[in-house]
Amino acid sequence: MATWGCRVFPWLRLLCPQLDQTGQHLFCVCGTRVNIFDVASGAVLRSLEQEDQEDITAFDLSPDDKVLVTASRALLLAQWAWREGSVTRLWKAIHTAPVATMAFDPTSTLLATGGCDGAVRVWDVVQSYGTHHFRGSPGVVHLVAFHPDPTRLLLFSSATDTSVRVWSLQERSCLAVLTAHYSAITSLTFSADGHTMLSSGRDKICVVWDLRSLQATRTVPVFESVEAAVLLPEEPAPELGVKSTGLHFLTAGDQGALRVWEAASGRCVHAQQRLPGPGRELTHCALARAASLLLSVTADHNLLLYDARSLRLQKQVLDVRFLGPEDSHVVVASNSPCLKVFDLQTSACQILHGHTDIVLALDVFRKGRLFASCAKDQSIRVWRMNKAGEVACVAQGSGHTHSVGTICCSRLKETFLVTGSQDCTVKLWPLPEALLSKGTGPEGGSVLLQAQATQRCHNKDINSVAVAPNDKLLATGSQDRTAKLWALPQCQLLGTFSGHRRGLWCVQFSPMDQVLATASADGTIKLWALQDFSCLKTFEGHDASVLKVAFVSRGTQLLSSGSDGLLKLWTIKNNECVRTLDAHEDKVWGLHCSRLDDRALTGASDSRVVLWKDVTEAEQAEEQAKREEQVVKQQELDNLLHEKRYLRALGLAISLDRPHTVLTVIQAIRRDPESCEKLETTVLQLRRDQKEALLRFCVTWNTNSRHCHEAQAVLGVLLRHEAPDELLAYDGVRASLEGLLPYTERHFQRLSRTLQAATFLDFLWHNMKLPTLPAAPTAL
Repeated sequence: MATWGCRVFPWLRLLCPQLDQTGQHLFCVCGTRVNIFDVASGAVLRSLEQEDQEDITAFDLSPDDKVLVTASRALLLAQWAWREGSVTRLWKAIHTAPVATMAFDPTSTLLATGGCDGAVRVWDVVQSYGTHHFRGSPGVVHLVAFHPDPTRLLLFSSATDTSVRVWSLQERSCLAVLTAHYSAITSLTFSADGHTMLSSGRDKICVVWDLRSLQATRTVPVFESVEAAVLLPEEPAPELGVKSTGLHFLTAGDQGALRVWEAASGRCVHAQQRLPGPGRELTHCALARAASLLLSVTADHNLLLYDARSLRLQKQVLDVRFLGPEDSHVVVASNSPCLKVFDLQTSACQILHGHTDIVLALDVFRKGRLFASCAKDQSIRVWRMNKAGEVACVAQGSGHTHSVGTICCSRLKETFLVTGSQDCTVKLWPLPEALLSKGTGPEGGSVLLQAQATQRCHNKDINSVAVAPNDKLLATGSQDRTAKLWALPQCQLLGTFSGHRRGLWCVQFSPMDQVLATASADGTIKLWALQDFSCLKTFEGHDASVLKVAFVSRGTQLLSSGSDGLLKLWTIKNNECVRTLDAHEDKVWGLHCSRLDDRALTGASDSRVVLWKDVTEAEQAEEQAKREEQVVKQQELDNLLHEKRYLRALGLAISLDRPHTVLTVIQAIRRDPESCEKLETTVLQLRRDQKEALLRFCVTWNTNSRHCHEAQAVLGVLLRHEAPDELLAYDGVRASLEGLLPYTERHFQRLSRTLQAATFLDFLWHNMKLPTLPAAPTAL
């Protein structure tokens, strides 16, 4: 395993998400970007970010679904053709403080913006100019809305004074100030005929307004702080308790349940069942009438999509573990009492309720359908997924006196659980036979688990527990800087692993060898022998705490994650870090590998879950194909040189992007008896991009005195036949000249010195006076 590719699931930092009219696309703000999701698959189709890269403070989608406008903290408004992902217009908001809200009129022509400076501005997005500027609202304007009848030309706004102002675009003045609320107004919504407006507030009331007389006709106490209200279509909906065609509305607030109210009588005709625990409060809801979908948002950033006629849940877009017999699902524990189970194929999500405080750890049994969770509420729960992918709690237990921070399932069979807690103890929980029998679990609810053994293992918090592949050994890691080995099921101490300088975050058994891996806050990973408790290897490379470690590639490699946001892949044999993976911006607390070791899952404090895939085989196949292609091209190049087809040979060598191969072709041309003419003819027939590549190669050749002659020959051809303007237009020519000049000067200096030496040698030769040799004696 050498290389991993990733798929990122960014969780949503929400700013009033919106649905388009068809209910097919969901728009959510995530910091500096607007993410566009496909509702059917949950996939991110596009991510839009303004040039200023500042946080987005408000956005709105036009009623015709064609235009998206965003506002940033830099006081810039951007108009997007969102399907293409391009900005069509960018202009200053003119507000003196960030834009807090915006809304389109029904014709998708006018855009109203409300600012933190108390001003309301109206823009014509078609003609691209500002039409109105209304002042008079005290404090931040957090709501703006146009009247649904475009001929009325009315704009409604609400600020921190708990009143609603009605502005006439025709008269450019404030027509009325509607007062009935005693706390911040959270939403304004209108009936289809435009005669009625509903306002909701945190003062636990909703007010029905007659827009013809601009008077309140009904005040409905709803007994909760309302964050959003929606007027329902005036048609019967028996499943919602709507039996007549009168005015009905739906509220979302701090009780965490959607409720339907009859405006005429002021009574609640339908209410969802409220689930226990924190983070269930609803912060927003919106209705897509054409698609009959209702979107609601919870305080812990879950997006829930309901059928508007029945309030049946349609979609939920939102330590990590693979789940299912074929690792088809992912279960996620976030900073919430709820668990989230994602289908990797469809991105559909189930939210599992049960814990009453933050879930801290997860683990999955061998077959993949049964998994366990532990939480700050000092309890553990066992969950089962059926063949349809639905998950339910089948068992629960409690007994620890502090938060349960780590949990591990048995490896051979689904027989027991082990938990570790801040109370410094480890508990062994056997699973009852009734739970292990085939089926969906007991009819009467979840089974109550009882601890079989309890052992005080360390003097400080226990951060990690691991069960050996044979279910006979248990390893524990603690903040006391030690790991310990225990015999199961009696929890007898066998030995202690000492050597880390700081607390341990993770312990893990090797699937193949009698080896234990430990990850520590001292930034190191250590491998220990189970027989004599000695340290075999130490891996150093993380700049901060190592939080998780896992064996991969049949126990030959390690995959680690740290608080530096990095994943590192290590080869155990040579202690080498072969790859560093960077996809997170904060501590990576969750790491889990699939059964086949072909995928890995990570979750971090940056609210991202990343799915990694082992692409080693694909890369090796690609490399093999490249090598075979190189061999074929090299043979073709040799044939072309043999046939003296220099132009095609040079073009082929340049396409290989290998300077040495191109140099070989140039040298072959220069060995030809008519080298000057053929080099000139060949170089000039090249395309411009090939000449640019050749010039870059010349920079490399020119640095070596053995190859500088070929570089200078090519430069000579280009300088003699290319106009200076054409040469300066070459891509990267300035950098090439900067690399050529110093070495060229050095070569000419060397040639000058050689010429001077040759001239002096010639002078000496011509001025030498050789003595006259004596004549040879004549033989008699």
